[in-house]
Amino acid sequence: MSSNPTPSSHSDSVSSDDHHIGSSSQRSPPPPAATSTNQQVTTPSSRKPRGRPLGSKNKSRSIPLPVSLPTEPFVNVVVVNVDPNRDIMECILDIAHQGQVSLSVLSAFGTVNSVTLRNSTHGAPYLVLHGPFKLLSLTGSYLYNNHYTLHLGSTPPSPLSFGINFSTTKGEIFTGVIGGRVVAGEGVTLTVSTYKNPHILKYTPESDEGDHNNSNNNDK
Repeated sequence: MSSNPTPSSHSDSVSSDDHHIGSSSQRSPPPPAATSTNQQVTTPSSRKPRGRPLGSKNKSRSIPLPVSLPTEPFVNVVVVNVDPNRDIMECILDIAHQGQVSLSVLSAFGTVNSVTLRNSTHGAPYLVLHGPFKLLSLTGSYLYNNHYTLHLGSTPPSPLSFGINFSTTKGEIFTGVIGGRVVAGEGVTLTVSTYKNPHILKYTPESDEGDHNNSNNNDK
């Protein structure tokens, strides 16, 4: 009987080769990746960079809008109805004292029962006229506590000055400066403007000579 040969030598060589390959792979691990010699290692700096970063733009600044504060009007216009038999001048002064304002009477109409006028003669007593009269106009100003701002060249005004025009039932017209009481009749209405700290200015009209020169130049 013949027996099959056993490949002992071949198997030994294979196992030997496998052992050789395995041992060589353990002794020589793969080399690390090559690094460039020019590469520099930098560490972050603790100092903040100066200047504006690249690509940055100016931030739009909001412009504050002016806010208008509520203020008291410089001039007020008041319409006053005066009761019959009341002193019109007393009513006017009450408006100034209650509001602590200066005032000017712009217009007036109605009827009056009596009027006290200053006499044009110095030292003469006041003149009292009894009506009824038709009130044509009553104008004038009252400066509260005589308080005002006087500009250069202007004349200080009188603190209290009122004039009146009225007519009789026969059509006679009287004009004068009020020197006392003016007693209201029926339907007396006043239009009054009130203000504070008025400025007293001097108005100088243009000379007539300049007007003549202008007219002569136009004729040429």
